[in-house]
Amino acid sequence: MRNTALLSMRTALAGTTGNAMLMGAAEVSSPLGWVLLPGLLGVTIRPRAAALVSAWAGVLVAVSVAVPIVPGHRTDPSALLVSAMCLAAAPALAWARRRRRRAAVVRAAAPPDVAVFTMPAGPGRAALAICRSPGEVAAAVPVRDGGLRVLVGTAVGDALADRAGTRAIERTFHQQAGRPRRTLPQLARALRRAVHDLAPAGYLDATIVQVDRAGRVEAVRCGSPDVGTPDGPAGVPAGPALGLTAPATEPTGATEVTGGRVTARRIAVVSTGFTDTHGERWVRVLGEAIRDDDPARAAQRLTRAEPGGGRTGPALVIDLSPAG
Repeated sequence: MRNTALLSMRTALAGTTGNAMLMGAAEVSSPLGWVLLPGLLGVTIRPRAAALVSAWAGVLVAVSVAVPIVPGHRTDPSALLVSAMCLAAAPALAWARRRRRRAAVVRAAAPPDVAVFTMPAGPGRAALAICRSPGEVAAAVPVRDGGLRVLVGTAVGDALADRAGTRAIERTFHQQAGRPRRTLPQLARALRRAVHDLAPAGYLDATIVQVDRAGRVEAVRCGSPDVGTPDGPAGVPAGPALGLTAPATEPTGATEVTGGRVTARRIAVVSTGFTDTHGERWVRVLGEAIRDDDPARAAQRLTRAEPGGGRTGPALVIDLSPAG
């Protein structure tokens, strides 16, 4: 997780440095030439990284003015003010873009022992129920144009299933899933590397789901139960749990992570804890729960255990029927 984030930041910093060198060599002194590329890089990366890129671009501008070995940025106050304003705006715009994306996720009313979040999913809505059972891993990332990516899983292993380990996995997913060009197999491979780095002896049973703006649903299963519909399992191909294969080499053959298309309008994804709790009845229990008209209520029902037991999560319900 951390290496990927640093690589992205380093790339942005290298691009900013190269742009300053090119502007100096080409004797371009206008603010547009010096801050356009850093600004574009800033609004496309995380806010903290954007702030660092803007600060570094500001340092390069200051150096070009203070040490004019080659022609650099214009020295008149108006030009310096324009560049300063543009560089300050880049991290602000990156923060606003991230905040708008997160604002799409709304917490729904639920009992105190379960948290239910609703969010857009293509033309419909999705609900993710979280109850923080042991090893529970859950993360939802709205993507541009109304799409959605969700991780539902259970971490196994002392160093992986504690709260620090599950949070690290969720942070990795948030960073990787926010990149629109990432495919589901690529997301799974990134998670596998993170799991291996965190706990070589642990593994993650997980399902990753993607909904695009048109309502097309794809999913990959990595050691987890099948994706369910009101009529039964959706038939998504199964793959190995994340962390059980070596991350240093690209998987081939039976270890390759593959996805499957789901065509139902109502879809549910549960963890291995759900199947362990309900045994052979899990398909019937899932089908009955997701027939509820309200995705949030259906997701909450899927976390219920047998009488006398605690809740088991996470659970995701997607309703692709157009809202209202």
